[in-house]
Amino acid sequence: MKKIYIKQLTLCVVSFLLMTSCSDFLTEKPGGTMEARKFFATKDGYEYMVKGMYEPVRYVTRNKSPFILGTDAYTSPGRGVEYKEDNKFLTGFNEYYKAAFNSENGDLYSLFADSYNLIQRANSVIAYGKRAAITTELRDQRAAEAKYLRALCYYYLVEQFSDVPLLTAEITSPELTAERTPEKDIYSFIIKDLEDSYNSLAPKNSQSEFGRVTRGASKMLLSKLYLTRAYKSYAESGDAKKAYDLSVDVIENEGYRLLPDFADIFKEGNEINDEIIFSVQYSTDLVTNWGGNTDYSAFQPHVFPIPGMGAKAEYSQRFMGSYAPTRAVYRLFDRTWDSRFDKSFQREYYANEKKDQSAGVFGAANIGDLLVYVTYPDEPMSAAEKATKNYFVVNFDEYYDVSLKGGKENGSSMWYAYPGIKKFFDSKALYNDGGERGTRDHFEFRLGEVYLIAAEASLKAGTGDGSKYLRDLRNRSATGGSAPAITLTIDNILDERARELIGEERRFLELKRTGKLRERVITKKMNERAVVALEVFGDNAFKDEYINRPLPYNWTRYLQNIINQNPGYDY
Repeated sequence: MKKIYIKQLTLCVVSFLLMTSCSDFLTEKPGGTMEARKFFATKDGYEYMVKGMYEPVRYVTRNKSPFILGTDAYTSPGRGVEYKEDNKFLTGFNEYYKAAFNSENGDLYSLFADSYNLIQRANSVIAYGKRAAITTELRDQRAAEAKYLRALCYYYLVEQFSDVPLLTAEITSPELTAERTPEKDIYSFIIKDLEDSYNSLAPKNSQSEFGRVTRGASKMLLSKLYLTRAYKSYAESGDAKKAYDLSVDVIENEGYRLLPDFADIFKEGNEINDEIIFSVQYSTDLVTNWGGNTDYSAFQPHVFPIPGMGAKAEYSQRFMGSYAPTRAVYRLFDRTWDSRFDKSFQREYYANEKKDQSAGVFGAANIGDLLVYVTYPDEPMSAAEKATKNYFVVNFDEYYDVSLKGGKENGSSMWYAYPGIKKFFDSKALYNDGGERGTRDHFEFRLGEVYLIAAEASLKAGTGDGSKYLRDLRNRSATGGSAPAITLTIDNILDERARELIGEERRFLELKRTGKLRERVITKKMNERAVVALEVFGDNAFKDEYINRPLPYNWTRYLQNIINQNPGYDY
C-alpha cells in the first residue's frame, strides 16, 4: 500500500494559506499560475486542497500536554515529589499550578489555533467540493473526510474548553467578533455530520492511500462521541447503546484485527498494519517533515547528560522527555501474565558512543556498556547489591528524582530515569539540523481502543457483552493465552486503558468523560506531584473548575466583543 504524502505546497485560498508538509499519500505537482479559486475548482486543484487539509492534523495531534498531564497515568518527570521546600519544581501544568494553568498557556492556545486552522481547511474542502469538476461520489467522499477531521477538532475543543465557536462554513473575510456555541449543540452537529457521511468513505480493505480517513475511522469516532455524550447532562436516549453497536460494528465488519503479538503493533517499519484505524503521516524527508513526530522522544527519561549517552535515536535524547508514566501506572501491570509491561517500557540504557570522563560519578564508557538499569517496581535492588554493579541502578522509589553531580565532564547536571515508553522507537530520527524530528507515523486510533469503548459502552448502556471484549483484549497479551477474569467496572476499564494504551491515549478525555479526574488524581493519589502541589499551594493548585480549560487570551484579546471566560480563571 502506498501512504499519503503531503509535500510542501503553497497556494492561497482566499482566507487561508494552504501549506502542506506531511508524508506519504501525496506527490507534489506544480500548480501553475491559475488564480486560486479557478485552480481549486479543477479536479487536480481540488485534490491539492484536500491533501493540504491533512497537514495541520499533525499539529493538533502532536499537542500532548493538555491531554495527558495532570492525570492518573502521566506526570512531569524530574524533581518534585520529595522537594516540597523547593516549590519551583511543582509549578507546572501537571500540578494545576494557577500561574501555569491560565489563559496565556501556550499549549492551550496552540491547540485552539491549530484546531481552527484545520476546521477552516475542512470547511473550504466542503465548499469547493460543491463546485469542483469531480464526480458526485468523489465529492461526497472528500466531504466526509473533511467532516471527520472537523468533528475530531470539535471533540477535542469542546472537551478542553466547553462552549466554543461553531464554524460550519468557509470564512472568506476577516471576522472580528465571535460567539460561543453551547457544547450540546456542537455535539448534535458533529454527531449528525458523521452519521450522514460515514457511508461515503472508503472501507479499510479497499483503501490504498493509508492515512486518509476511512469508514471505520468515522464509525469509531462516532462511537466515542456517543459514549461521551452519554455521560453528559444533555445525553440523549440510546447514546450508550449506539456507541456499543458502532464499536462492535467496527470490530466485526470493517476489516481490522488485533495483531496476535502486542509488540508488532509498534514494530518499526510496520506502521501499516491491520490494527491501525487512523494514523497521522510523517516521513524521512527533511523538507516535508518539519517538526516531525515527537512521540519517540516525549516519553523517554533524561539520561542524555550521562557520558556515553549521545543525542542519537537510540534513546531519543536530544532534549529531556516531557512526560512520564506515573508510579501508579507501573503498578497496574501484573507481569506474571501480562506481557505488555516489557513490550511497552524500556529499563536498560546502554552507551551509544565512547566517552572518557576524568571526574564525576560515572567512569569512562564504551559503546554497548550498560550505564543505567531501572528495576521493576516490585524488584528493588538493595544498596549492597547496587554497590557490586558497574552501572547505575534506579529503584522504583527513585524514579523521576535521581539527581547527581558529575553527569557531564565539567560541572554538574540533573538527570533522572524511569522505564521509558519504547513503543515509538525511531532509528531514523533526524538530528542533523539540531532538532529531533521523528519520522514514524503517529497512531491516533487503533482497534485495541475500540474493544475498550465497546466494554465501557456496554457497561453504560446495561446491554451487550462488554466483558467479552475486555476479556478478548486482555487475552491477546496474556503470556499463557488466558488473562485472569476481572469485573466490568469503570475503574477496571480505566486501568485496562492505561495498560493497553500507555503513551497513546488522551487520558484527560477518559477521566473527564467518566467523572474520575479528581478521584483518581487526587483522592487515590495516582499523580503524586499534583497531590503534593495541592498540599503546598492549596487554592493555587488543583480546582474542580479546571475540568474546563481557560479560553486563550491570544484569541479573546483580538475580538471586538466580550467573550465570557470559563469559571475559575481570570483573563
